[in-house]
Amino acid sequence: MSRYLTSRRLFLLLGSIILLMVIAGLTISRVGRTASLPEQIVMNVQNTVSGWVYRPVSKLTGFFSGLQSLRNMYQENAELKHEMQDYQKLKAQLTNTENEVSRLQQMAGFVQQNKNQLHPVPAHVVGREPSLWNSELTIDVGSREGVGPDMAVVAPDGSLVGRIEKVASDSAKVVLITDTQVGDGVAAKALTSSSQPFGVVTGSTRNQGSLDMTFWGSLVQLPANQLVGDQVVTSGLSDVFPQGIVIGKITKVQYGPHNTAKTAVVQPSANLDYLQDVLVVRTPKQVGQVQ
Repeated sequence: MSRYLTSRRLFLLLGSIILLMVIAGLTISRVGRTASLPEQIVMNVQNTVSGWVYRPVSKLTGFFSGLQSLRNMYQENAELKHEMQDYQKLKAQLTNTENEVSRLQQMAGFVQQNKNQLHPVPAHVVGREPSLWNSELTIDVGSREGVGPDMAVVAPDGSLVGRIEKVASDSAKVVLITDTQVGDGVAAKALTSSSQPFGVVTGSTRNQGSLDMTFWGSLVQLPANQLVGDQVVTSGLSDVFPQGIVIGKITKVQYGPHNTAKTAVVQPSANLDYLQDVLVVRTPKQVGQVQ
């Protein structure tokens, strides 16, 4: 008897649900009105069931979607970092290439202007000791290329660097003009508007990387700082350095009695700290001696 009542209740419940769905189906076709009570019951039941299923599923889907987005973001970030490293590398290579092209153009211009007088030989700086940074360097040309001792060495722009001291078949030692130990000095003159005072330029023991110019003889009285800013060039009164090679500019003058200039501080025109390429300049006489 109880089984019969239970089955009957279940049957009545299912029948009621079916009846509600039929009524809702019949009434739902009409639009633009408030849902009837059976419709509201069906809609509420559907909403509740959907909430039980949809919300956890949507959160789980969103979680996995977020993980995928985070993974994609990390991958894109890694690719951007790699591309940035490649960009910086290419930028550095481009800068080095541009600097090298500029130096080569300067060297080519100097060679073209002086090929009949100085017979320049291009060379690379291949050795330099930190303890002798302002004294000497090594270049990759030697006697095989016609390079000999006491030949002048200039930077790509033609400004004076030093002179050849020792020569091997494929290399040579260069004494810089800033050296304070070996160098005997460079016979020079200052190009001024009123006169061209002669003197000797040597490496400065007081201002590292600079030069001292000691003037020869007595000079006429000069207005204060008249020589400051004037260019200093080789005078040609030497068998080593041809005339007219730019040495540097006067930055300070020390005066003696009666406002007479005695010494001057000269800033080298060549960037001696960052030399990579140089030219060995040879006079026709020096070329004949080597040959």
